[in-house]
Amino acid sequence: MLRKAKILLFNVLLIAFLPFNLIKAQEVTVSPVPLKIRIIYFYAYDCPNCAKIKPFLEKINEKYKDKIDFLEHDVKDKEECRQLFFKFTEIYKLPEDKAKVPLIFAGNDYLLGVTDIENNLDAMIAQKIAKNENLKIDCHKFLEDWENGNYSSITPNLAICSADNSQDFCSIDNSANGEKPDNKKQAISIGLIITTAAVDSINPCAIAVLLFLIAVLITLKATKKRILAIGLVYIFGVFISYYLAGIGLLGAINHFNIAKQINIFAGVIVIIAAFISIKEGLMPQSLQLLVIPEKTKKIVMNLMQKGSFPAVFLAGILVSAFELPCTGQVYLGILSLMSQENMKAQAYLYLLLYNLIFVLPLVIILIAAAWGLDIEKIQKLRKETRMGIKILIGVIMFILGVWLIYSTLY
Repeated sequence: MLRKAKILLFNVLLIAFLPFNLIKAQEVTVSPVPLKIRIIYFYAYDCPNCAKIKPFLEKINEKYKDKIDFLEHDVKDKEECRQLFFKFTEIYKLPEDKAKVPLIFAGNDYLLGVTDIENNLDAMIAQKIAKNENLKIDCHKFLEDWENGNYSSITPNLAICSADNSQDFCSIDNSANGEKPDNKKQAISIGLIITTAAVDSINPCAIAVLLFLIAVLITLKATKKRILAIGLVYIFGVFISYYLAGIGLLGAINHFNIAKQINIFAGVIVIIAAFISIKEGLMPQSLQLLVIPEKTKKIVMNLMQKGSFPAVFLAGILVSAFELPCTGQVYLGILSLMSQENMKAQAYLYLLLYNLIFVLPLVIILIAAAWGLDIEKIQKLRKETRMGIKILIGVIMFILGVWLIYSTLY
């Protein structure tokens, strides 16, 4: 009996303390969560090679997002980021010719340039994770020290920011405070936008179609109000299609990161079109290439004769689409310059300004005709000045094409 009582007591105690033992065992077997390793990436906002490597880095960051802290610093954004870059190049003992971007530090190693990063970054990160190897510098502490004034600036002798055509990296600007370049140094300006848009606006194709539309409306004895309404719908069709085409082309150039190639291509095309335009202006009896195709012209004229709002709006779109052989090369040149400057919101404002100026002569002619200006006189003036305008446009296009190629290569 006593023996049975001892066995029962033992079982009771075993059951009572078993959960605690299990909890303790579980606590012992739980492994600590490993800390993420830091990867630091230095780039410059205007470095074409940095833009080129961006999609690859986004994929790498997504792949290792649970195992790494991927830190990005624009060396031209803030002075502390610039000084952090200098500190890393100093601690990692980078030669002066390698203190450039895109540059990545991981553990005790670094990668420089597009090719080096694309070929080696994935394997290097995996290796650093396996070794739990972190950076030589606590970058957060450095930035805190900088903010608290506990760090002196470094001003090494580095080259002016530019892409090296023989390499896949860029040097960084050696300005005193790391500020972004002055807008005055940009290849494009409001003055250039206004000048080129004004030249492009003296467009024989769009003006000729508008004059035909006004003549049709006058023949149909349309009221002044209807002439203005129909004419404005046509002009809006020209404006909106030209503007949206510009946004689409600019977006495609930036998305595929082909600004440099497009700039050179556009420069060559603009120069060729310039010679053709000058030749056609000097030799009016020769074959005219920079015109709307005859088939398209007939379609547009048929739409105009209908005189309805949808018809003239569609005619405006067709004129914009097919008038590119007339003066569209100027527009292409401006879009190429915008892509070269890596513009964002500013580009849309410049495009808006360009296209408002582009349709301004059409608005002036429409208002003048609605208020009784003789259409035949305007037509006569257009025909008399058409060849001279072609020569003027040709000269402007030649200058723009040369500037496009020069600003891209140099």
